[in-house]
Amino acid sequence: MRRPRFTHPVTADHRREIDIRVLTKAGAFKRPMRFPFQRIETARDHITLFSLGNRQRPPQIIAVQWRPMTFGRKPFFICPRCHARRVFLYFDTLQAYCRVCADLWYWCQRKHRRTRLLHRSHKLRLALGDQFGKPGDQFPPRPYLQKRTRYRRTIAALKHIEQQYLNIIATDRRYLDRERDELGRYLPREPNTNDPSADDLGA
Repeated sequence: MRRPRFTHPVTADHRREIDIRVLTKAGAFKRPMRFPFQRIETARDHITLFSLGNRQRPPQIIAVQWRPMTFGRKPFFICPRCHARRVFLYFDTLQAYCRVCADLWYWCQRKHRRTRLLHRSHKLRLALGDQFGKPGDQFPPRPYLQKRTRYRRTIAALKHIEQQYLNIIATDRRYLDRERDELGRYLPREPNTNDPSADDLGA
């Protein structure tokens, strides 16, 4: 059963997060350390989170599990709700949980597929030095000192993304027979005066 998609869901970038990779790089699990600005105390097998506003509130203890890798061991947070291994934890009001348990969304989950394709197309064109290119324009030339194999791979991905975008624009009924302004934005539809149903709705 799929969960309902809210009109304005909260994204993960709107919440305070804890990255275990940043703590590992700072050496937080080699010895007990304290991060006073973030109100975090670390140990080998757990971290302690203190409340930022109310110091009388009991702290939250989150377990840390070490997973053996090919070279060494890698730490993971254990989510207090689902007990799954996580790299990021997000503060849901007073406690820290994983993104799924905190019911957070990514930025791309709030956008339509057409907007996501347009964003990816602009990102690839910007990597090739084309700042004002749009889907359907001529592909930018290969940047100086860029390898030909990488350039061909980028152009192939850009062509595939822009074909999908143009296909949506050509087949979506919302964008057929609509005029644009000088900036390329769609103009609002004018009510059809010949349609008798429009008069009934207006009345």
